[in-house]
Amino acid sequence: MPDTGGEQTAQEARSRAPEGGDVAKSDLLQAYRRKKSEPSDEREEQERERSKKQTEKQTSDGESIVVDFVANFVAGGNASFEPVKGRVLMSQRRLILATSKAKTVIPITSIFDIAVGQVPPEVEEFFDYTVMVGYIIGRQRRTTVIGGDRETIEKFSLLLFRAALNGSRAQVTHPARIGGRVLDTERRPSGLHLDYEAVTFPDDDGPLTENGEPFHIDLASVIFFEVLERTVDGETRLVLSVQHVKQGQTVTSEITLDSRRKMNILGRYLRLVYHWIKSGVRDVEITEQGLEVLVGLYSAGEMAAEVDFSELLGVEEEVLEAELETLHEEELIGDDELPTSLTPQGRFVVNEEIEDVNV
Repeated sequence: MPDTGGEQTAQEARSRAPEGGDVAKSDLLQAYRRKKSEPSDEREEQERERSKKQTEKQTSDGESIVVDFVANFVAGGNASFEPVKGRVLMSQRRLILATSKAKTVIPITSIFDIAVGQVPPEVEEFFDYTVMVGYIIGRQRRTTVIGGDRETIEKFSLLLFRAALNGSRAQVTHPARIGGRVLDTERRPSGLHLDYEAVTFPDDDGPLTENGEPFHIDLASVIFFEVLERTVDGETRLVLSVQHVKQGQTVTSEITLDSRRKMNILGRYLRLVYHWIKSGVRDVEITEQGLEVLVGLYSAGEMAAEVDFSELLGVEEEVLEAELETLHEEELIGDDELPTSLTPQGRFVVNEEIEDVNV
């Protein structure tokens, strides 16, 4: 089996230490919880305007700049491992590391690996948190290490993953399995887009589209994934096999991209976000009754606020209010009163419970 960023055994998928460290409280994970909606107050509107102006910056070649910040970095596999301070800029085509004396230009299409939170031993005395970017110039593999505060590096990494993967063409087999039953499902062409809490596969209202919505994998529903080698159209290809919970069933979907480079990056991304979400529930202690409330909210959805939810669960109103408050404090639901929705961590807890029941 090839050594890829997404490959791991079932044991590793359930118990391996988070690649990104303990980031349950980070701003990035909070961003994963926000829905795509218009800003609700003036402060958010101003923040959006600042963000919009930043993305409208352009290079001399007319490329829009989506990232521009100051950081310390070791560029291009510098043998001295001496970090330098400079600007990190990124468009949809290039990552640029610039100092007063030199400039390193990395085409996005040359990036083959993105590793977040792993500080190389050679530079650990200089950095608290880093992202390593592996890329190819000519026939040489090179590595750049960018360090900074966790919030900045996490936000930058998410944008870098998106630049490397969004707009890619994929082939999706869904569902390849339901439970242990293998299905004869045809592979379908689609696009690929990294969203806040999901990987989406738009296919222009094709067979993968359900009720007007493109097929997506909720990253909080992922139970296990691995990268396999398969023969596809007479060629040996990498296939990402993802087990996730959908409508109370354990479903396996298989994704392949034309590029091994992109498959490696997609595997890295799934593993990273999986552990970010999982890290938020490592220390959560939930009672049996609390779990029943959480599963009830998951099942009822928006209807939980339209019915007598306490009666539906068979508990007193005071008990329900106490459980909602506890679940909110544990960051498993978005609010401590109805209507409310499950956070990625809340969905992760429920999906693990569903998987245990299915097993």
